[in-house]
Amino acid sequence: MNIAVQDSAQAGRRKQLVLVVALEMVALSAAAVAMIFFDLGWVGAILIALLAGAFTIAIVRVGEGKAKAEGNFSVAMGRYNRRMLVASAVYVVGLFGAIWADELIRPGGPLAFLIGFLPSIGVLVMVVAMARLVAEEEDEYQRSRHIRASLFGLGTLLVLATIWGFFEQFGLVPHVPSWAAVPVFALGLGLANCLPGRRA
Repeated sequence: MNIAVQDSAQAGRRKQLVLVVALEMVALSAAAVAMIFFDLGWVGAILIALLAGAFTIAIVRVGEGKAKAEGNFSVAMGRYNRRMLVASAVYVVGLFGAIWADELIRPGGPLAFLIGFLPSIGVLVMVVAMARLVAEEEDEYQRSRHIRASLFGLGTLLVLATIWGFFEQFGLVPHVPSWAAVPVFALGLGLANCLPGRRA
């Protein structure tokens, strides 16, 4: 394939990915405003979760198409993407289930701990998916990129948590719940994956 045509196709896929992400942000923002303005309660929350799920699947498909076109896609990455989609669904169902159960039955004792643990199951599945990606990836360059991205995400979490923790200790910022660790790590991981990689 002509290099100019190939570059043009890659630029098109990059634009498509940016467009899908931008559409997701606009759609979710509009849905959140509608949920608050019209007081949609549980129905609105479920609709937002379904909307986010649909966009997540679209982003994964567009991202996979882009990776295939650039020669950066592997079978292990495909399996990882599917596992992460399942883990995300388990997380959302666990979170909504825990909130619903807490409001409905107001549990105590061991049952309260079990219900509080439900959203964490999806996160555990995510960690297993990341570990299996590194174990199953046959391309050394791709494996190295996955490990570097994970370390960047972990470093982002450690640095931000430490800085925020000291600020909180001195009463400069409000408390942030510890479950925020996963989104912060995910942001660092995503940022690292957006950075250009180099083959040695």
